[in-house]
Amino acid sequence: MNSMEITAGEYALGLLEGAELAQFERQLAHDRALQVEVARWQMQFSDLDATAQPQTVSAALWNRIESSVGAAAATSRETKPGIAELLWENLGFWRGASFAGVAASLMLAVSVGLLAGRATPVPLVVAVLLSDDASPGAIVEAFHDGRVVVVPLRDIVVPDGKALEVWTLFDKARGPVSLGLIDRSRRAQFSTSNLPARETQLYEITLEPATGSPIGRPTGPILMKGLAATPRI
Repeated sequence: MNSMEITAGEYALGLLEGAELAQFERQLAHDRALQVEVARWQMQFSDLDATAQPQTVSAALWNRIESSVGAAAATSRETKPGIAELLWENLGFWRGASFAGVAASLMLAVSVGLLAGRATPVPLVVAVLLSDDASPGAIVEAFHDGRVVVVPLRDIVVPDGKALEVWTLFDKARGPVSLGLIDRSRRAQFSTSNLPARETQLYEITLEPATGSPIGRPTGPILMKGLAATPRI
């Protein structure tokens, strides 16, 4: 991994602080490639964390963890630590996370090589969907086999009788094409082997009736949208 990928992973995990964090966020605001990289990390960690249930950790256990981490950190300052080492040293991150969910999942990620980008197939294109306030709301990954994976990055309120509908626009003459519905803010996968996945292709999520748009075109408000980009590998 290059330095940009590592820093993006550190940012997604909440490890950047102070001036380094401020500088990174200034670059992130206008660097679309960097936005894609951050979203890729967020998706990987979010997907893993969903496999475990949160559990409460006692104060006594946290005290033992803090003591162990402090002792280990004092002996390893000669070289710049990697993401795994930074995770263990950042107690603020662990205290704010689900210990069983995030800790177990991240260590699993390290063990299978996910942190090095080797555990999942590389998508053909990735789109970071932004809301009206320009904050990332979801990411879309389209793969060579026609799979399209949508991962919300924050909670999306879905009123009763409504659903989230995912659209893509690759031909203005044809208009938006529905990929499918999501009934709540969750990871979803669609099969679209008959649709292309191209650079700058538009993806968006709208709020529609529970059964989907009645006219085959978006009718509800656009909650978020973004253009696809080819990820760096």
